[in-house]
Amino acid sequence: MISLMKAVAVLLPLTLVAQPQQRAESWLGSLAPQVKSIHNERGFPMDYKHRGSVSLEEWRKRGRAELNRFLSYSPKQVALDMKVEKIEKRDGYEVRTVSFAGSAHYRVPAYLLVPTTPGKHPAAVALHDHGGWFYHGKEKLVKMPGEHVALTEFRNRYYGGRAYADELAKRGFVVIVPDAFFWGERRIRYEQPPAELSKRLAGLSPDQPEYVAATNSFLRERAADLNTWLSFSGTSWMGIVSYDDRRAVDVLASLPEVDANRIGCLGLSGGGYRSTYLTGTDPRIKASVITGWMTTLPTTLDISYQVHSALFDAFGVHGYLDHPDIASLAAPTTAIFVQNCGQDRLFTRAGMESSTNKIRDVYADLKKPERFQGRFYDVPHQFNAQMQDDAFAWLEKWLK
Repeated sequence: MISLMKAVAVLLPLTLVAQPQQRAESWLGSLAPQVKSIHNERGFPMDYKHRGSVSLEEWRKRGRAELNRFLSYSPKQVALDMKVEKIEKRDGYEVRTVSFAGSAHYRVPAYLLVPTTPGKHPAAVALHDHGGWFYHGKEKLVKMPGEHVALTEFRNRYYGGRAYADELAKRGFVVIVPDAFFWGERRIRYEQPPAELSKRLAGLSPDQPEYVAATNSFLRERAADLNTWLSFSGTSWMGIVSYDDRRAVDVLASLPEVDANRIGCLGLSGGGYRSTYLTGTDPRIKASVITGWMTTLPTTLDISYQVHSALFDAFGVHGYLDHPDIASLAAPTTAIFVQNCGQDRLFTRAGMESSTNKIRDVYADLKKPERFQGRFYDVPHQFNAQMQDDAFAWLEKWLK
């Protein structure tokens, strides 16, 4: 049996596992200059610096309209129909296992952490990462009894051993942690497993790290299929994920324990990516933290190894808006904190710096520089305890 650490390494994509850099040429090789040239011809014509005489509100309205157009998911509205399945009492808060209607097509499982002190509280949507780890979703951010040993190791590596949703609840926040589409309880399940999956799981038990590794590996390979088939169906993976994240805000806003004017969001990696989209699309978000996913997108062409495969995205929107522009749609109302990892292999340093500066310039031009913060931490891709404490302080500053 391979060791736990080896099992964890097997299931993580290059986006999270450090690999020695041996090449300098773009991973796209001879195609990279052509792709750069295609982008340079158009640029990002709807970003803030190109708004000209258009008012801030009109620029924001047009930007959000384009973003939602390319997310390609606007289902008919249905009642939230939130159901509480279980409640666990903890010191100063309780963890409710809940589900709510994302749309008429599915329900969204989630953890809801609620302080037991009386009154209305600030709230946050805690967004779990991508990580190429689909076996667990919401469990990554909430400590639950009898959790899988592989999950514990994952949290130790990327979250400093902390279940940070619990930490936020201890600080007086109501926190919702939903399973994103394709993760946790919402991952692919089969009545008749494909032969390849059965082969990989043969002889393994679900309580083994190797079982989780094999499942994650298989699901990671299905992500490209998912992106294609969703596009054939007229929608997108990111469209569903982003819509459901906004439905999580609906849940918070509906709770008697929540002050609906004090809602924020935060997340690491794919969770930071989701935080960017939630920040840019939902004006109810008053403070956000984007950790480990902020870059100018064209600079990723300079990376010499495979990254950002199996990623959800609003394909097409980047003919108009760069990734930092999506966050800028919330300026200056939403207070944004971008946390970059200085040793992060997902991005170039130039890409992280230029994207952070691009958002900072928007806030400065709008005479609200104090409502944006960008900071580098000299660490690999992670959301460690110090970064979490800084994130919590930011949310407390603007929401409490």
